[in-house]
Amino acid sequence: MHYRAGERAAAARCCHAALDEQPDNFDALHLLGVLETDDSHPVAAIDWLRRAIAVRPDVAQAHYHLGNALLAADRHQDAVDSFAQALALQPDHADAHNNQGNALRTLGRYEEATACYRRALVLRPNFAAAHYNLGRTLSAQNRPEEAVESLRTALQGEVQTRDDHHLADVYGELGRALLALDRVEEALETCRALNARLPNEPSAVWNESLALLLLGRYREAWPKYERRFEVVGHDAARVGHHVPDLATVAGKRVLVAAEQGRGDLIQFTRYAPLLARRGAEVVIEAYPDLVSLFRTLDGVADVVEFETNTPHDLLVSLLTLPMAFGTEVDSIPADVPYLHATPERLATWRARLGLRVRPRVGVAWWGSPTSRPSSIPVAELAPLLHQPGVDFHVLHKEVPDDQRAWLNAHSDAVLHTEALADFADTAALIAEMDLVITVDTSVAHLAGALGKPVWIMLSSNPDWRWLRNRTDSPWYPTARLFRRGTREDWTDVVAAVGRALPEALIASPV
Repeated sequence: MHYRAGERAAAARCCHAALDEQPDNFDALHLLGVLETDDSHPVAAIDWLRRAIAVRPDVAQAHYHLGNALLAADRHQDAVDSFAQALALQPDHADAHNNQGNALRTLGRYEEATACYRRALVLRPNFAAAHYNLGRTLSAQNRPEEAVESLRTALQGEVQTRDDHHLADVYGELGRALLALDRVEEALETCRALNARLPNEPSAVWNESLALLLLGRYREAWPKYERRFEVVGHDAARVGHHVPDLATVAGKRVLVAAEQGRGDLIQFTRYAPLLARRGAEVVIEAYPDLVSLFRTLDGVADVVEFETNTPHDLLVSLLTLPMAFGTEVDSIPADVPYLHATPERLATWRARLGLRVRPRVGVAWWGSPTSRPSSIPVAELAPLLHQPGVDFHVLHKEVPDDQRAWLNAHSDAVLHTEALADFADTAALIAEMDLVITVDTSVAHLAGALGKPVWIMLSSNPDWRWLRNRTDSPWYPTARLFRRGTREDWTDVVAAVGRALPEALIASPV
């Protein structure tokens, strides 16, 4: 039930006319809900669909469409419940199984989501969307070989129907699964195949850039990486953004625009002092919780909050600077520390922590929703956190209630969530640690930028910046990388870190 924009307006008028005559007209209420969902008005859609269900609670399709509206409104558990209602009334509703899987996947309930997609495919074996959703959920479960099989089936279905709408998503997910299997040339081929099929599709070029970056082929990658601004879901380039000519920046006020996540900002602000050394007056944008920290950068004139429209002569997006400086793997500017804890914050945290009696290890296992596949369930850290003779301190601010309860019951690790006002506090806390052990999140980048010894536990399909098959990082000289293998859990990585820890702390000052 899909309408073009003009058809939707006409259909809505008919529905309202029908409701004027009969306020409990189920068909009109139901259709208005669908139309509002299609128009990206999920809150209004939910209201219409609930009214429709109040009239006819026995119609599976109404519950299904309510689930779609709730999904669009990011009310994922409510969506799961609505799809369950639809399936109770119509167990063979393949679309409801598929979309219930989508809601469960968003909640991180991957096994349940996988079961939903498999039920949808029993009912409709050629259901390309369910094959795609199953593939990306298998990837999230660290099952890349199975994911490749599902995604190739999805791709075949999309090509056969000549539906180009989802091709970029399928090709992109297939490329990531192939990268997880270290089949990099095949991953690159998926990018080229998409480019051949859809020559104007920017995600093909952007995904190719990510594979090239993973391979360390930076010279080829950076120009292609500029296509990121055209990819759906990525922020558009700011007005005035361009790649600066470094020979002409002297004497100009250069605004370095923030983009992507906090870890990205921490990693790439290393280029701001390099611009200042070229004679530029450098102003950096940052999220509010990074402003104080970034004011410790050498030579930077000012740090302002994100999108404050500060006056400038030139504007460049932060992650364009590696291309501007012609960065190769062997020329990464890796002088650390380039960020620092301030004396005031250090004094506060030293007083808070008190006298050091044992080695201190900072830990971070949980990232933001966008980095959740890199996160580790806290219970899997038990072998590490139970090591004797070490004081463990939690470095991330957000600790879900269930994880907090587990820590209180099974660990002596110290939480500092209420005291971490911003990343300047996190920097001071890290400065008081002998070692940081973390997943791939902003804490990893901050510890590296501070020049602190940091061990980073990586998933089987890590971000491009960690390159392939390395235990060190050219971006952070003090980092040591522990890579997850093909297991679905983190047992081997945690065990490897636990074995290495005692020797590493022998020389720690107390």
